[in-house]
Amino acid sequence: MCCNSAIMKNLPIIISLFLLSFFIFCGKTIVSAQTVSGAIDEKSIKRGKSATGKIVLTIPNELHINSNKPSDEFLIPTTVKFSDSNVKPGKITYPKATFQKFKFSESPLSIYKGLTVIKFTFTIPANFKDKEVKINAEVQYQACNEEVCFAPKKTKIILSAKVK
Repeated sequence: MCCNSAIMKNLPIIISLFLLSFFIFCGKTIVSAQTVSGAIDEKSIKRGKSATGKIVLTIPNELHINSNKPSDEFLIPTTVKFSDSNVKPGKITYPKATFQKFKFSESPLSIYKGLTVIKFTFTIPANFKDKEVKINAEVQYQACNEEVCFAPKKTKIILSAKVK
């Protein structure tokens, strides 16, 4: 009888810990199901010329990410930054966002869903000596579901192409 009494007394704590563990596990599983990839559009680029590329985010159906211009100041925008490269970065073109109302927001939010493609341009310097160019990109985004937003995530990828 004393054991049942102790369990019953602590039941709310036990249930809370179970639910917290469940949500942490599910949140990590859902957020990690996203993929970030990219490509340079041309297989071979001439020195001194400009080229184009793309970053592709594959967002599962049950999630969305904030656009590059979120409609709420507290939401983290989707951004692409280039670093440690011998190329000159050019224009980054984010896709058109959609607006959707969620349970946790008072007004519609500016979001991306599904397959999201971010395009960019860059220039290979005329004096570039290597036979291959590598572009380091870091993509930051914040994923959300219908009820909650998860912690922001940064993913690094390396894109490459031959230089002629």
